[in-house]
Amino acid sequence: MQLYLLRHGDSGKSVSAAKISSVDRSGADAPLTVTGKQDIEITARSLKVLKLKFTAILTSPLKRALQTAKITAKIMGAEKELSICDELAPEGDRLKLYDRLRSLSQESSVLVIGHEPYLTNLIFDVVLQKTKVRPVGSINLKKSGLAKIRVISLSPNARGELRWLLTPRILRSLSDSSSKVR
Repeated sequence: MQLYLLRHGDSGKSVSAAKISSVDRSGADAPLTVTGKQDIEITARSLKVLKLKFTAILTSPLKRALQTAKITAKIMGAEKELSICDELAPEGDRLKLYDRLRSLSQESSVLVIGHEPYLTNLIFDVVLQKTKVRPVGSINLKKSGLAKIRVISLSPNARGELRWLLTPRILRSLSDSSSKVR
């Protein structure tokens, strides 16, 4: 399975998962800014440049992630593959996410759209099999950034290899170079 992790675009707010409870999510559920929407459009166009196709797009239910998912799915022509996944909310359960992924075929290409630190913790969990300890100088998935993991196994534990991590700047250059070629 190819697993792509996309962090939502800019919402103008930096809210840690610790500040978001299921009771008080409304204040933290900010929509994308105009810049955030533009950045995600660029990222989505870059996904097309990379010739990526997704058998499933799973998104957090929070506004900024859902907007990111809808913009991406529309540009990719993959609206039918989009599903809201409560497990991707900031306080979501990664084990339930792995159960959901197990239901897909090993040949699947899945785009997961969510938040920090959830996505980075998912990378450490799958790649390093470390759920609690983040190494010094750890990975930072920027807003509108993208990571690719080749999932080797989801049972009994999720295991995989980090293939790449693309910053928004790299994605912008991919999109820019593509438009110059046309």
